[in-house]
Amino acid sequence: MTNRKSVTRYLFNDLILDVQRGMLFRDIEVIPLPKLSYDLLVALVDSSPSLLSQQELMEKVWPDRVIGDETLKQRVKLLRKSLGDDATAPRYIEAVRGRGYRLLPKVKCECVVARPPAVMLDLTVNDLYPNLAVLPLSGLWKKVSKIGLAVFFMLSILFGWQSYLTSSHSIETKSLQQSKAQVIYSDDEILAREFYRKGLSYYKRYRKIDNNIAIDFFLKSIDKDGKYALAYAGVSQAYSQQVFQFEGTDKDKTQAIDYAYLSIAHGGQSAESYKALGTAYYVSGWLSKSVDAYIKALSISPNNIDTVSNLGFIYSEQAKLERALNQIEKALMLSPNHVVSMVHAGQTLQRLGRFRLAKLWYEKAIELQPDYLLATYHLGQLSIEQKQYDSAKKIYTSALSIYKKHPLLMSGLAETYLFSSQIEPAKDLYQKLAKNKSSSDLSTIHILSIVLSGQDKADQVNDLIILLKSVLNSGSEESKHSYNLAILYAHINNEKDALRYLVQAIEQGLTSSYMLIDNPILDPIKGSALFASLLNKIKRKQNQESNSLAEKVVFWSL
Repeated sequence: MTNRKSVTRYLFNDLILDVQRGMLFRDIEVIPLPKLSYDLLVALVDSSPSLLSQQELMEKVWPDRVIGDETLKQRVKLLRKSLGDDATAPRYIEAVRGRGYRLLPKVKCECVVARPPAVMLDLTVNDLYPNLAVLPLSGLWKKVSKIGLAVFFMLSILFGWQSYLTSSHSIETKSLQQSKAQVIYSDDEILAREFYRKGLSYYKRYRKIDNNIAIDFFLKSIDKDGKYALAYAGVSQAYSQQVFQFEGTDKDKTQAIDYAYLSIAHGGQSAESYKALGTAYYVSGWLSKSVDAYIKALSISPNNIDTVSNLGFIYSEQAKLERALNQIEKALMLSPNHVVSMVHAGQTLQRLGRFRLAKLWYEKAIELQPDYLLATYHLGQLSIEQKQYDSAKKIYTSALSIYKKHPLLMSGLAETYLFSSQIEPAKDLYQKLAKNKSSSDLSTIHILSIVLSGQDKADQVNDLIILLKSVLNSGSEESKHSYNLAILYAHINNEKDALRYLVQAIEQGLTSSYMLIDNPILDPIKGSALFASLLNKIKRKQNQESNSLAEKVVFWSL
């Protein structure tokens, strides 16, 4: 049998996979493959003719990440597209329902290189150096060669002995250090850490059902070890994600903050604890407090990718776009394929009016992780801002055909209808969303379901105004609360207060003029001179930011 470690080329059907050069050929034509598609093909070819389960493929192609089945399916689809394969009549990749995937063609292995390329450099092409491999060794050359070989042999022995002594000392020292640092855990503590690892793997799938499972695992971890700070931080992050992605409740916000402080209490100077607190503050609307907590986390662990990226996102929300790009750039330097940072980059570039670049980063995130639906959502939002409503509708309906009734995608489709002045379908979607979820009464979905109902709900509108003012007075810095207040006041034809809260929203970081121009609910106040001046203020600020960051934006176009 061929030793697979020595294989440099795989030949199958009309394709040649050169693993030494990392290239795929059809005859002499190079077929370009993204890294994940290449890794997937190598895994299939290397295991041929065996069937690989979905789990085995995930572990081979994404060894350091936990992904969903849909991500694997999309990657197989992309690979098939590159190969010119057809899923209905496959020539290369066969999907075995419920079991996995296999490569169909018979694979031939070749070992065409006996030595590494670095050893194969041909010095005969350079007249300054003799080719010692073919030069006849006679006379003086023989003597020089013998002396040289003897000296080389002695030096090799000395160098080897010194390396052995140094290595032995290093290993001994390292072993001693490890023995001193070794911590002995009880059975419950070991189980707690295992529950935490499982919770973390589900949390990073970024889906509602997985997030609920993550919370259960984190709480089991705490039940086994009540002093385990990372588990408290994990619960906090999961509750924050419940609010951020899945329209969680006010109770979720409180739980996120409470567990973050418990993590700090048990963990002392832990970066994870302060990161959890920063996230919890953010979802509660306390952006300045959130920034302070993230900066504290970075002072403990400067290169924590999630902390760096999230801090950039919050700066972007505050319209501090230069700081935002600096942080997101650092995050992508630390991890070039970090899809969360790519989405943060897209959002910040969109706020700068760099729509083409924003689209590229959203699409890159979707290519790497098709089931990261925040990227899909924001790609649709970009189309809405550009008044490309058919495109936005297509993005959301296509995703909803896979992720049935997903609230984030449904809200994106509802916004598409609203901003294109299709009030009836917008109203129907918002009311369905408001009915089918247990979320805060202050959510945008709940507010718009009331405003668009077409019924006299003056009491409910007044109650919402009181609640929103209470949230803002308690310290929330989220521009969406001020923006929603403006919507409510415009709905009841209170132009003065509607404009007053639009000013506040802009001061808090609202940078998208389309949210004023294209929202039909704001029609009653659009004739005001102050409304026009607010639009000019947004435009001037965007132009100033874009011009001052012109050089930095070059980085994002590469």
